[in-house]
Amino acid sequence: MSSKVILNSPEILDESLVNLTEACQCFPGRCSRPAVERWIRHGSRGIVLESVLVCGKRYTSREAIDRFIRGQLQAKPSTTHLEPQKTCQKNLSMPDEKCQSELSEIVLIEQGK
Repeated sequence: MSSKVILNSPEILDESLVNLTEACQCFPGRCSRPAVERWIRHGSRGIVLESVLVCGKRYTSREAIDRFIRGQLQAKPSTTHLEPQKTCQKNLSMPDEKCQSELSEIVLIEQGK
């Protein structure tokens, strides 16, 4: 019986394979398994985390993680800007009495009064 292997990067089989839970620990800072799965499926900033599917289990490699991180550092930041929600704009344009009082104090302090 042969095992099924699906590659999105053939050289990954010659590298240090880790399962996706172990992969989370290879990233600096906090990283979740769903994030790793998302980077494998969809990528981030145009960079996809390389992986291999062996007998129904997904693996990546320490080297692939290193390439992914380096790619993220070299990728251009996203130019997409989200517009604030209208409700937030409405709330900011009409602060409540307490906020208005604090804002008045700040203005007076900045003006040196």
